[in-house]
Amino acid sequence: MSTEKFGRKVLLTITTQLSEASAIVYLNLRHTLVDTLEERGIGDVIDEGMGEDFMDVALEIVFSKEKEDEIRSILRSLGILESSELTYSQLEDDY
Repeated sequence: MSTEKFGRKVLLTITTQLSEASAIVYLNLRHTLVDTLEERGIGDVIDEGMGEDFMDVALEIVFSKEKEDEIRSILRSLGILESSELTYSQLEDDY
């Protein structure tokens, strides 16, 4: 993420590759991730989903290194940091 994004609202998508654990385990994990992100005021969750081998959460955040570090810490505590990817993109209404 370039430094020009600091302090600007961006779309962050967290995509996690899933192993063969049961879908209910990952559904609960996704709910825990979403609840934690919202409780800590990190951003506004705008979408969440799940496929056969992945789950994702999309949120609007004001980008900062501190928030990214906190997100990585949450992912680490849930045991999914290594299988997760953070992807930033510009919001559609952000010109």
